[in-house]
Amino acid sequence: MRVSTRFLFVLALFGCDPGVLDPILTGGGSGGSMSGPASTTTTDPTPDSTGTASDGSTGAISGDSGSTCTTCDDPTGAVFVVPPGPPAACDVYAQDCESGFKCSAEGPPPLDSESIVCSSIVAEPDQAGESCQQLVLGHLGPDTCDVGLFCDHADPQTGTGTCAVMCQGSSSQPLCDSASACFGYHEIPLCVPHCDPLLPSCPAGDTCQYAGVDFVCLGVSDLPANQLFEGCGGDWQCAPGLNCVDEDAAVECIGGGDGPGCCSPYCALDNPACPGVGQQCRPYYDPGEAPVGLENVGVCALP
Repeated sequence: MRVSTRFLFVLALFGCDPGVLDPILTGGGSGGSMSGPASTTTTDPTPDSTGTASDGSTGAISGDSGSTCTTCDDPTGAVFVVPPGPPAACDVYAQDCESGFKCSAEGPPPLDSESIVCSSIVAEPDQAGESCQQLVLGHLGPDTCDVGLFCDHADPQTGTGTCAVMCQGSSSQPLCDSASACFGYHEIPLCVPHCDPLLPSCPAGDTCQYAGVDFVCLGVSDLPANQLFEGCGGDWQCAPGLNCVDEDAAVECIGGGDGPGCCSPYCALDNPACPGVGQQCRPYYDPGEAPVGLENVGVCALP
């Protein structure tokens, strides 16, 4: 359980924010990052059927794009059935396309199972971490990345992005290296790097955000990001070094804006320093719950 002053973002994680990811935490869109925004909650994530959570345990946090409502209530009181989408043409985890092709996304957004096809691999494809190109501007793909990679963080004006590693294994047991966690964005699960909010080292356009157990680099929803004490609706709206807490965490919090929360800094428990009047550096995690290496993480809030 995290510090109780953190803003409650359960609604954003569990189905009320279009475009929110389906994080699949493990140990080992069209423009912008596919690995962007995560959410924060003051309660432990609830497992569902989409994957594994928190370094190998079962369960996942699902955004609205990862769940299917089969019997939904209409505001009038009527109940209707939403059929599931058709299956994807290939398996992005298994990369089961024939030689010369990769399982990836093509076509215009929004991304859904019908976007997943066997896409031709270009000659001399780009590798992980290298610059890449979406071959059809404004489309999800095809792109110039090699098999098992996806052109992420694509600039909507130029189609230029960076080759990101797709998760391997399966949706029930996704695999990434020990420095990354698997985040599934609809049908494209990507390995995103772990990070330390006190020593942020995320790529441009990403911030170090809490994601179920520890922190990973995820995209900021809108740039420029919100600054100190500005309103927010989630960590993904705050600038690096800040997280979204309850608006009563600082007397300086600016009401309104992008949500009922307030962007307040992370702080080091062994060297506490907070900018707000009366703020204290409070532990981010309850005693004994911090992952290894994150025991010193705190958040600035009023007592």
